[in-house]
Amino acid sequence: MGESEQPESKKAKIAEKEAVLTEIKSIISDEYCQPVQLIEVYVGHVGDPRHISKLISELNRCLPIPRLQHLKRVGRDGLIILGEIEYLQELLKLEKYSETSNEVNDLVKDTAHDATVRCSLTRYLKLQKVEDCLVDNLCSVIVKRQVARYQPKLRWQYENAKSYWPCKFHPNKYSESLYMNTVFNSVERTYHLRMMSACLYLMRRFESKPFSMCVNPKLNRVAAIGVGKSEEHPIKHCPMVLIDNVAVSQNGGAWSASYQSSLPIESNWNLNGVDSEYMRVLNDKFSDVIFGAQPVKAVDVSVRDNISPHEDNLGKYGPYLCTGYDAYFTHEPCIMCAMALTHSRIRRVFYHHATEKGALGTLSKVHCVRGLNHHYEVFKIF
Repeated sequence: MGESEQPESKKAKIAEKEAVLTEIKSIISDEYCQPVQLIEVYVGHVGDPRHISKLISELNRCLPIPRLQHLKRVGRDGLIILGEIEYLQELLKLEKYSETSNEVNDLVKDTAHDATVRCSLTRYLKLQKVEDCLVDNLCSVIVKRQVARYQPKLRWQYENAKSYWPCKFHPNKYSESLYMNTVFNSVERTYHLRMMSACLYLMRRFESKPFSMCVNPKLNRVAAIGVGKSEEHPIKHCPMVLIDNVAVSQNGGAWSASYQSSLPIESNWNLNGVDSEYMRVLNDKFSDVIFGAQPVKAVDVSVRDNISPHEDNLGKYGPYLCTGYDAYFTHEPCIMCAMALTHSRIRRVFYHHATEKGALGTLSKVHCVRGLNHHYEVFKIF
């Protein structure tokens, strides 16, 4: 089929206009974006302020609140948290006193109605050998209150949470900057926008195929370029090809042969992960983009063991997989590719087009899954 016979949809993709990129948005965990979730608790009355320390000690023994450690136990107006409503009722129902009187059976029945909670708690605490004077003051007023279920992550959540009940908060400036999209200074923003523009330029020049670049941010050098090759094999998505090309730059790789059979004698950089055609195309418009992966070091074990543990792996050993690298993608990676990036130890991922099966913001946020042993940051550039 000649060029004039190409489908209209393909022509439209190839003719896509150059995007003007201006924004970089952090794709962060939902827990940083959602309003404060609330849970109901029973609160009692402190009574004599001089008894607060002893009262807290007794309640921690009899009525621990392990899931509410982010809250201050004593609140305003002389009130103190007794426990989550559901947890407290289950505790009173399930507590075993096989050697006690029928009083326990009455206690179990009483917890079925909020109107009798005061009586039930009074009995329970006295059975737990809490001093009568403390119990009488504590249970003189028992009401329901809403409190924050989880510890606030950001200041705006903290301000919301403390309006319900005093809570603990440890500000994190970096998390705040991620939420406010102020992580990068003007120089960094310009660089990231430039690199994404280069990826999109390659996409437009090569039949709208997905493109990506892996960059060593310490050196601002492109270590590898990847392009989607799903027509060759269904697993050869753009990120998978990029990761393999990074491996090629480190004398490995499962699919790709080195794009250059040998390096110039005067060169200290490995260009095996970058197709020379892509370099040529980018040099026409992006002459400021520098290519070349750092050569893999042969590390002496005795020296390695003496290196400070606070040094990053990229600085200690030279390149290993994608450790310490940033990756730029024209299209949002799918779940398979997002997990491959996790296993390759990528540092940061930037993407432009959200995709139907995207796993870094559309369908899910793989990089935010707690159970994974590596996490990377994700940003959308548009």
